[in-house]
Amino acid sequence: MKLDVVATVEEIRSDQIINHVVIMIDVLRASSSIVTALAAGFQSIIPVETIGQAHLLRSEKTRLAGERHCKKISDFDFNNSPTELKRAGLTGIDLILTTTNGTRAIQKADRASHLLIGCFLNASACMRHALSFYQDVTLYCAGTRQEFALEDGLAAGLLVHLARQLSPSLQLSDFAETLAASYLYQSPQLVERLRQSTTGKRLVQHHFGEDIELAAQRDLYQLVPFVKEGRILPRLIS
Repeated sequence: MKLDVVATVEEIRSDQIINHVVIMIDVLRASSSIVTALAAGFQSIIPVETIGQAHLLRSEKTRLAGERHCKKISDFDFNNSPTELKRAGLTGIDLILTTTNGTRAIQKADRASHLLIGCFLNASACMRHALSFYQDVTLYCAGTRQEFALEDGLAAGLLVHLARQLSPSLQLSDFAETLAASYLYQSPQLVERLRQSTTGKRLVQHHFGEDIELAAQRDLYQLVPFVKEGRILPRLIS
């Protein structure tokens, strides 16, 4: 089996998706929000690309969450904020989610054999589940505004580090090896590194520092979101 990393939404190729297990990573904040929302009790998440699509799905059994460039969308119930969603405490409700990069990344990888959502919050469970399929793995970083995002790269580095421990014979790309080394070097100051990233600075400016602190926690949940027929559903990994 092989493992590779894609740096941004724009760079992913069909040969890195088809017949692969793909883990979409958008630490700040879509992946962290998805994992947290499902852990908080939402029964599923429906990712959509546009605000209009989200409005069409509004009902008594749904809530809307989303942002554009960090700012909450007008008349939505929630921002794309893991701390807001953790406090929501809603069960039996579907969450409609649209974000600047994360939901677009999910839709772009919908032909994967298995499409999972990963971040620091569920890293160990996510990698164990990904390797259980015995297929090549692509770690797919969403990035920020068409550029590589440090926080996604560090989460990918953690996932590579875990994969190497779980499957020593796994073939890693040079980029994957580099990200693993970067994570191991920077992990002792992880929260500060995320705060100093391009996206982190924007979130701090918009008073979302609490989201960064939550998103930096490792293995808070043993839950792996997976995409099935346009919905993101939770799977608990023991």
